[in-house]
Amino acid sequence: MSTRRRGGRALLVAAALTLGIAGCFLLLRSSREPSVRDLWTQEAGRSSEWNVVLVTIDTLRADRLGCYGNPRLETPHLDLLAREGIRFRNASTTVPFTLPAHSSIMTGTYPPYHGVRENVGYRLDETLPTMAEILAATGRRTAGFVSTFVLDSRWGIARGFDHYFDDFDLTEMSGDLGSVQRDGRETVSAALDWLERRPPGPFFLWLHLYDPHDPYEPPEPFRSRYPGRPYDAEVAYADSLVGRFYEALQQKGLLESSLVVVTGDHGEGLRSHDEGFHGFFVYDSTAHIPLIFRLPGKRLGGRVVQEAVSHVDLLPTILEALGRPIPPTVQGRSLLPLLLGRAEAEERAVYSESLYPLLHYGWAPIRALRTTRFKYVEAPRPELYDLVADPGEEKNLLTEERKVARDLRERLRELRSTIEVEGRGGERADLDEETLAQLRALGYVAGRGEAASADDGKERADPKDKIELHQRIMTAQSALGKGETEIAEARLREVLELDPEMIDPHQMLGQILLQRKDFEGALACFQRALELDGEHKSSLFGLAQAYDRLGRKEEALVGFEHLVSLDPTDSKAALAAARILVEQQHLTAALELLERAVDTPSPPALLENQLGELLVLEGRGPEAVVHFERAIAINEDLAQPRFNLAVLYEEKGQDEQAERLYEEVIERAPKHYQAQFNLGRLVGRRGDTARQQELYEAAIASSSDFIRGYYFLAKLLMDRGGDLGRAEKLTREGLARDPEHQAGPLGYYLLADILNRTGRPAEARQAVGKGREIEQRHEDD
Repeated sequence: MSTRRRGGRALLVAAALTLGIAGCFLLLRSSREPSVRDLWTQEAGRSSEWNVVLVTIDTLRADRLGCYGNPRLETPHLDLLAREGIRFRNASTTVPFTLPAHSSIMTGTYPPYHGVRENVGYRLDETLPTMAEILAATGRRTAGFVSTFVLDSRWGIARGFDHYFDDFDLTEMSGDLGSVQRDGRETVSAALDWLERRPPGPFFLWLHLYDPHDPYEPPEPFRSRYPGRPYDAEVAYADSLVGRFYEALQQKGLLESSLVVVTGDHGEGLRSHDEGFHGFFVYDSTAHIPLIFRLPGKRLGGRVVQEAVSHVDLLPTILEALGRPIPPTVQGRSLLPLLLGRAEAEERAVYSESLYPLLHYGWAPIRALRTTRFKYVEAPRPELYDLVADPGEEKNLLTEERKVARDLRERLRELRSTIEVEGRGGERADLDEETLAQLRALGYVAGRGEAASADDGKERADPKDKIELHQRIMTAQSALGKGETEIAEARLREVLELDPEMIDPHQMLGQILLQRKDFEGALACFQRALELDGEHKSSLFGLAQAYDRLGRKEEALVGFEHLVSLDPTDSKAALAAARILVEQQHLTAALELLERAVDTPSPPALLENQLGELLVLEGRGPEAVVHFERAIAINEDLAQPRFNLAVLYEEKGQDEQAERLYEEVIERAPKHYQAQFNLGRLVGRRGDTARQQELYEAAIASSSDFIRGYYFLAKLLMDRGGDLGRAEKLTREGLARDPEHQAGPLGYYLLADILNRTGRPAEARQAVGKGREIEQRHEDD
């Protein structure tokens, strides 16, 4: 009995111990901090199915928005997004230029890693996965809509998009900014049209607005609302476009199933620290950007995050929010803990840079590390600012806060050791003259491409001491973009009076004189630039161009061939050298030069196409086809190799294949008058004379100097029993545009036919006589 009681007591004790232990485990389990993933799942629900909408606004200073404390500017739509979403108080761009900043956004990597250091001369490395590629792999439809040529698909930023709206008009270039940028209204309309037509299912949409960028040309009523403040008026206009897009998402029922991220790519100097534009310094006027995340259902709305964050954080945050893995290449970190209100364990520091002073002038590069409170600027004379007490960065605390400065300098050095990749300079962008003209129209000039020389130990000038020279050059660049060459020339000559050892002003002045057909003056400018740097590629090319225009072909050829020896993939130099060789009837030498140029790992499409054209001249059509097809494979948006293939198909009587290719050419180059004309002939051959007339009309609208187009359209009108009066007018217009009779006697014979049909036989005989005279002259030649 007693034994049983003891056993019972023992069981009760054991049971109590068991319950106690279990209770402890239950207590431990209930007191464990839920993970970020758990909290996010509780807050966001089925976030894996969300759409992703990214809006980037070019050149947008954070301090111009009401939600960032500006009482003098109305930005109601961005302010609404901030109230409904999470606003980041201390977000920074990685570099204050459009292409490299967006490259960081799309890859989650810093510029030293992705290699794009400024807007001109770089292409995003194809080995780095982009936001669009990753989200496309999740089954999302992807579409990008951009408003500036700087973000054209040729720079690699479009990888992963099913649909990419760039389509900048590259056929009419005379300093007209309208051909290389577009009003945000057009971009928003294109995005909304895609949303209307897209297939069902989740999507990723990127909308880019360029409007706050120089030149500041705000539309009404914003111009009148902010008199004397054109930049502010542009910001208000951009805000209205965001509002239009927001309302459309709402009306289409998409807003509450979409993660919306809004940011600027960089700010604008507006004379802060004497910087008028952007890209030179990394002060907050250009490096501090707005950043807002709006979650479906306004979840977590109104929260403000104080911690320092960067553009490199956008990709990992979006991916973690969707429950997707983050690629190992990503250098940013997910902001989900901050979105959820959880402080990070250690204070974050984010990186910004400007290599513009180095790449363009050989001055010191500028790098910065920013925390929530402080910014350290690395330069020959370093700087430290307390961003809380001194948001304008006016008081350098370097000597007063030595310990903070030393700590940030060391952290910058450590960060650079993790984000820089030895030898990575970004893929070289193949810049033909047309492309360079487009970029110059936006106020951009190619630098020297010497990123690797930033740490070569040379003593370099502090950019702070050179800002006045830089501003004059930037004013010249802006004037060039507007076609104001006299203003640009004056500013450049002022710079050279102050510092004749700068290379860029000599090279830019040479380009102005080339355009003015002062070839001797241009020659002198390029020669002076090359005295300062014997391998300055832009000046070498300009020098060869000047020799070419002066008729000094041998010297031009030496220059172009030297450029090809420096860089076999320099298509503009290779094409120019091949052209001169063909002019000199050295076709074999031209072929050999182009064959060497394409015998590289990644030959430019332009070179493959040109080699194909020369092979056609040699009667080697089947070999030419191979190179035209290679050109298309390299750049499927290139129209000319498709046109060349179509001509070959047409010559072989394969009209159906030729028609298809001509259609593809016109789709890619809507003003390709030769494709329009050739397609017109083909559809006319099979009896579709209505489409034939439509295409002939398009051909002369695309090129007002296309003489045969006038004659063939006039003949078609006659054959269709159309307006003989218009046919005569077209014929006479063609003759007037061809005073040297390059098109032969056709125009006069056609005119004679029209005159006979309209009862003017005497005039018809005169026209026939004129035609025979031209025919005889051509036979004699």
